[in-house]
Amino acid sequence: MNFAKISFFLLCLAAFWIIWPIFTMFNEGMRVDLGPLMSGRGSSYIGRFFQPQGGIRYNPITFIRAFTFENFPRAVLNSTVIAAISIGLALAVGILAAYALARYRFKGRGLITLLVLMLRTITPLAVIVPFFIVYGQIGLFDTHIGMGLVYLIINIPIVTFMMRGFFADIPQSMYEAASSSGASEMQILRKVALPLVIPGILATTIFAFVATWNEFLFAQFLSGVQAKPVSRGVWSGFAEAIESFKVLDFDELNANATLAMIPALVLSFMIRKYVARGFTLGTAR
Repeated sequence: MNFAKISFFLLCLAAFWIIWPIFTMFNEGMRVDLGPLMSGRGSSYIGRFFQPQGGIRYNPITFIRAFTFENFPRAVLNSTVIAAISIGLALAVGILAAYALARYRFKGRGLITLLVLMLRTITPLAVIVPFFIVYGQIGLFDTHIGMGLVYLIINIPIVTFMMRGFFADIPQSMYEAASSSGASEMQILRKVALPLVIPGILATTIFAFVATWNEFLFAQFLSGVQAKPVSRGVWSGFAEAIESFKVLDFDELNANATLAMIPALVLSFMIRKYVARGFTLGTAR
């Protein structure tokens, strides 16, 4: 067996390892019981035709309920609003920081880069209690603005490092030509650099959106009923208007989780090459 076949086998194994939980979650949301099939007692063959038995019946009612009750659509809207606030602020700050880090060599540049990188490595467990206390005192708990601000911890490092790579990829001669023509730094940024990195901005925006969409710990402790994002709404069930104790419905849980994954999966697939390129350039410069 040559190296190519071994690599192909390992890739198939890795793909199966990733896809199987998603496949199982989708089936559970469809009220499919895979036990009979996996045990071999829930299926049979009539001639050459496979005949599933027992619980192997797909029922989309749980997915339909997700769109007819208030909780899940509202959670999706909350996540979209929160992501828009956080990513908008992160782009305003991160693009300027990325441009400066890519364009200039100045004293303390390495320290600033390290500090931004350290933001990305901070675990939410280290800051969740201070945020919870402060948010309760200043009225930002369970608000879209409060959730958008806390997600800057995630999004500013993402925007800075990805956009730094795209700005650094622009030939230095273009900067010098614009500067020799009398353009100010803001004019160079607006009229030269930004038009060239629009694909990078789109890729960075989508990547930050996916990171915000999937975050759970901040959402769990800093949101209540009004600003509950989809990552937390998955656990609440479809018809929960308030927090309460109830029996966990695994059909609802899996259907919610499957639907919540779709935007992140689609957007991640769309920007896969830009994400790898942005992070490679951002760390290499």
